[in-house]
Amino acid sequence: VRDIRAWYRNARARLLILDYDGTLAPICKQPEDAAPDEALRGTLRRLAEDPRNTLVICSGRDRDTLDRWLGDLPVLLAAEHGAFHKESGVWHGLQAEMPVWDEEVLAVMERITHQTQGAWVEKKRTALVWHYRNVDAWLAELREKQLLASLMEPCARLNLRVMRGNKVVEVKPFDFNKGAEVQRLLEKGSFDFVLAMGDDVTDEDMFRAMPPDAVTVKVGSFSPQARYTLGSQTETLPFLRTLADYLQSV
Repeated sequence: VRDIRAWYRNARARLLILDYDGTLAPICKQPEDAAPDEALRGTLRRLAEDPRNTLVICSGRDRDTLDRWLGDLPVLLAAEHGAFHKESGVWHGLQAEMPVWDEEVLAVMERITHQTQGAWVEKKRTALVWHYRNVDAWLAELREKQLLASLMEPCARLNLRVMRGNKVVEVKPFDFNKGAEVQRLLEKGSFDFVLAMGDDVTDEDMFRAMPPDAVTVKVGSFSPQARYTLGSQTETLPFLRTLADYLQSV
């Protein structure tokens, strides 16, 4: 942390890209319970108010949720893993509505869901997500394997990506990933300090797209794509505070 803070202190233009669920906020049984508290919002505001910082929250959440939770903060937002991004108060997207392939994949997910108490399907504008965080562990493992096997043929035929995340299975077009959003952000400016933090498999795309000298931090588990590791999500806010505190001390 000391080395990162020294680099941060000396930088003139910083890009900070932060995942939300599992990184800034804990994974909750009910997704709506992960709303940011005042401690988190205050730290994000302090970071964003430093004129040398460009702060981006890059999440799998939908646009409406990010707007509701973080829209009043001076941060940039990227929803659905970068399929949509918000700048100067306006949302921009690669695709406005759900692709036409959703009904076939949705039918597969709903069939497994009907056999799995506690599971549900989330229909985003650019993805379908099967959630099983409230399913008994033994059943979740079985149903996940069944779902992945059932999705293999239609997703290969339709050129869709199947991703296993933290208690989720997500299907989406290959074009929508956090790596593409990182590349877009890097092309918009010249930064001498770049940081990315994330906890899930979707964040591996983000880490791979970062410059070689970037500060990449995996939260909760080791990743060969990240240079640093935080042991748990509860360590994220204290880490960010060490950066935000610098602004108060200069």
